[in-house]
Amino acid sequence: MRHAGRVLVASSFVTLSALLLARFVGSDFMPRLDEGALLIQTMLPPEASLDQVDRLNHRVEDVLREFPEVDDVVRRTGRAERTEDPMPHTTSDVLVVLKKDRIRSLDALAHAVREKLETVPGVSTLLTTPLGMRIDEGLGGTPADLSFRVFGPDLDELVRLGEDVRQVMSRVGGITDLRIEQLSGLPQLRLGIDRHAVARVGLTPGDVIRAVRIGLVGEEESEMWLGQRRFDLVVRLQDDRRGDVSALRALLVDGHDGSRIPLGQLANIEEAFGPGAIRREAGSRRIAVEASVAGRDLGSAAAEVGRRVREAVRLPPGYFVDVGGRVESQARAAHALTVAILTAVLAVLVLLYLALGSWADALVILGALPTAFVGGILALLVAGETWNVSSLVGLIGLFGIAVQNGLVLVTQTCELLANGTPFETAIREASIGRVRPKLMTAATAIFGLLPLLVLRLHGTEIERPLAVVMIGGLVTSTLFTLLALPTFYLLAHQLGRRFAQAERFT
Repeated sequence: MRHAGRVLVASSFVTLSALLLARFVGSDFMPRLDEGALLIQTMLPPEASLDQVDRLNHRVEDVLREFPEVDDVVRRTGRAERTEDPMPHTTSDVLVVLKKDRIRSLDALAHAVREKLETVPGVSTLLTTPLGMRIDEGLGGTPADLSFRVFGPDLDELVRLGEDVRQVMSRVGGITDLRIEQLSGLPQLRLGIDRHAVARVGLTPGDVIRAVRIGLVGEEESEMWLGQRRFDLVVRLQDDRRGDVSALRALLVDGHDGSRIPLGQLANIEEAFGPGAIRREAGSRRIAVEASVAGRDLGSAAAEVGRRVREAVRLPPGYFVDVGGRVESQARAAHALTVAILTAVLAVLVLLYLALGSWADALVILGALPTAFVGGILALLVAGETWNVSSLVGLIGLFGIAVQNGLVLVTQTCELLANGTPFETAIREASIGRVRPKLMTAATAIFGLLPLLVLRLHGTEIERPLAVVMIGGLVTSTLFTLLALPTFYLLAHQLGRRFAQAERFT
């Protein structure tokens, strides 16, 4: 207390330095939860048949079963169109159940699985966890960590821009499971009706279309009963002729005059490729380039991808980009928690004024709050954690304990002042007398949070950043409250006394 000015300068320097170090702490949405299982989403080109999808996914399953940590592998291919979450037959969810006594961590195992699955040709994969996929799909619409979406009216231009974005993202460190939505490439048979040729034989374009539909799709003409079993009689071409272009050209169409004209004389039939799916969002067509982030935090990876895409990809008029996935959920959560923190600080300031009756005392207590940041930031850097929902919630809890310690000191000082004790003596006695309660409060909270930090149990990954922030912040906050806050209070009192004397002279 004899060196209050030096203590103030040293405390401010340490606090500002720690706040600058906060820029080097990464950001994420939620910590990775070890659920004891992996969920691998496989995707094949849209022209792949169901047999091809099944055969290649069997190869994926065989690769996964080679890992000693894998207990079982279960796959689901496609989802019905009338469900809340439809999925084409070319997309599969492969659930990998892991053994409880495995040695490797989930991140190390996921890295090894990615390297092995790269040997399966034609299959793009995305690794996540079962619960993580449901949360990400519910919040961001995709299980991917990063979904870079390009919007525009023309499908061909979207495919070109999506490929440019994919090449840019492939050069960013930490980007894995990179894949692009396949909009085109689906084999089609295009039939263009020659209206003049159809009119010459007395037919309409609808007659030709009906003949093609009967030949390819089939039409129910009758039914047959065998005992209690009923069978529909469907007329259509044989399977080996339905996919044969020459057989379709030779398909005979009945004319109104009884003649039979080959379809090739009435229409032009050609093989082509068309869009396998047209995805829309916010009333506009879009294509998405999706990826996972491994080995770095999500926030810095998303920022680097956005910067490089803006520098390298030139968007034509009418086209724009957007970023989704976990990074979108992270931005919403960070904004909501920032508003909550500012609201909590404002509410605490009002409550302190109502309790103490002095804005100066309330501001002295809040002035010590940034010192709680110091330990939290340093603890996050040492532990390798990020700013996420869990760590920000821990920061809010840390505010409460820091305010409580400061309130105890100020309240005890005010009680001594009411008994006629001089201010310097009152603050010295209050500081020394409250050492044991403050240390017991901090120690109780630290020991209560220590199991979350030390024990590696299932589910503790979610709460570990909270424990890291609160333990680190409690250490520095307690030290600053014991050593620095009394000097701040003393300087504030001396400054207020000088202002009061200046007002009396004026």
